[in-house]
Amino acid sequence: MKTPRHCSILAVLLLVGMSAFAADQAADDLISKMLASQATRGAVIRAKLSVEDSSSKRRTAAQIRIRLRHDVNVTRLLYQVLWPEPHKGEAVYLERTAAGEISGFIFTPPEKVTTINGSTLQNACLDSDLTIEDLAEGFLLWPSQRITGEEMMGGELCKIVESRPPPSAKSAYTLVRSWISPEKLLPVRIDKTGGDERSTKRFTIQKTARFEGVWVPVITVVQGVEKSRQTLLELSRGDRDVEIPAKEFTLESIKGLSPSAPQN
Repeated sequence: MKTPRHCSILAVLLLVGMSAFAADQAADDLISKMLASQATRGAVIRAKLSVEDSSSKRRTAAQIRIRLRHDVNVTRLLYQVLWPEPHKGEAVYLERTAAGEISGFIFTPPEKVTTINGSTLQNACLDSDLTIEDLAEGFLLWPSQRITGEEMMGGELCKIVESRPPPSAKSAYTLVRSWISPEKLLPVRIDKTGGDERSTKRFTIQKTARFEGVWVPVITVVQGVEKSRQTLLELSRGDRDVEIPAKEFTLESIKGLSPSAPQN
């Protein structure tokens, strides 16, 4: 089984690859090393996205395929459902420019297309605790980054990096705190806080793996505002540094997913 060399936590690593700017040199150096270690021209990933709600005893799961393509001025990212059958083919397509502009669409078979804009960035993805913004944002590319301390997380001494959005950013978050392992060059925990400090969303990496000298997250748990719910993203396989043709991100190609079509 192949393991991808990068993963989205969710937009943390999938949508990076451009220059990062930090408010202090130590944060700049750490972020630059991490982004360089995770950089790739393209990738294909298979993952399981599941949601558990202890209050309702409800659990849902979906197998998704993630495609990534990095060009000089734009990054393309596609999440598409492979199963369950009732949701097969549903997709979220995102583009992020080097200037940080986000666009894209949500596709619901057979023909419904919803344009992504400021009002849809907070929509939930597949009824999970992940929003469109979580998939699209690149908070490590925000201009205000600084290291505020250290803390042991899972037996590792991590640097705590605070990221704050610029005034031009259309973000629901006013502060993102990342616990980054300098040894693994990987965030092991991320807390995203909105205008209300009680509305913090937490991303915790429960399992990591080392592949070709690079540490990658294998299981990520997302704990939203509703503490009875949690979302798990479990990577099963993938290929990195592959050339994904731009035409595979077109609406016509996305519509082509069918039960008989071969899947990577």
